[in-house]
Amino acid sequence: MRKISLFLTAAAVTGVMLTGCGSKETSFSPSATCVYIAEDGKISSALVESYEGEVDTEDLKKYLQAAVITYNQENGAEGKSENKPGTEERLPAALANLEKTDSAIKVVFDYASAEDLIRFRQTETNEDNSNTITALEVKPASEATDWFLAEDFTKADGSAVSLEEMKKNSEGMAVCIEGGGTIQFAGKINFLALDAEVKDEYTVTVPDGGKAYVVFK
Repeated sequence: MRKISLFLTAAAVTGVMLTGCGSKETSFSPSATCVYIAEDGKISSALVESYEGEVDTEDLKKYLQAAVITYNQENGAEGKSENKPGTEERLPAALANLEKTDSAIKVVFDYASAEDLIRFRQTETNEDNSNTITALEVKPASEATDWFLAEDFTKADGSAVSLEEMKKNSEGMAVCIEGGGTIQFAGKINFLALDAEVKDEYTVTVPDGGKAYVVFK
């Protein structure tokens, strides 16, 4: 996300200490930039940027809040930047968390839908180049039989898996990803197909222009 990098550069010059912000609605705690799929199918994204020196994120926070508010208003929602705690109602985009570690700034956004993830990434004020996802569908694995029939799946370790075994182990969520990026899941990867490359037991990478299916639990 180019704008975040620019703000980190500007903040480093000020020499002011960082303070955290955000509702921390999501339990997702990223260690690297990625798109995150929760166990209930909800979608978040994270940007993790390294920095040097002392940084003040007040300008960064204001910029991100403004970008979220503008996006929400343009999509018929309230002009807010954070989801209200304790409610299932979700803004099209929300700033869920902004925090500092010893070496990185971590920003997490929550989305009401996959379409919001894609559209928010493409806004002029956001300019997020951390992924190139063009389509993303998430549904219960029990409803993904058509996907199982369409492609040759393997287990996470690369070994073969039969359609019957997949149907017997159809708990969890199934995800179809088009476009590139790093995608992390709330549960362990059970099965995958096409261009998904396993990074660890919870994470895959998909190349630009690729397509992948993942089933996790």
